[in-house]
Amino acid sequence: MAHTAEPVTVDAEQYIARLRTQMAEAWGQAQAALALAREENAVRAAREADQARRIAELEATVAELRSAASTRP
Repeated sequence: MAHTAEPVTVDAEQYIARLRTQMAEAWGQAQAALALAREENAVRAAREADQARRIAELEATVAELRSAASTRP
C-alpha cells in the first residue's frame, strides 16, 4: 500500500507562541494562588497568636481568682 497523503505540517512558531502564552497565564494564576495562600496563612497565624494570648490571659485570671479564694479567711 503506497503512502499518498502529504505529511501534516504545523506552524511551530505559532504553536510555541500559544504554549508560551498558556504557560505565562498558568504561571500568573499559580503566583496569585500562592500569594493568596501566604496571606491566608499570615491571617491564620495572627489569629492563632491572638487566641493563645487570650487563653494565657484567662488562665492568669483564673490563677489569680483561685489564689484570692484560697487566702480568704
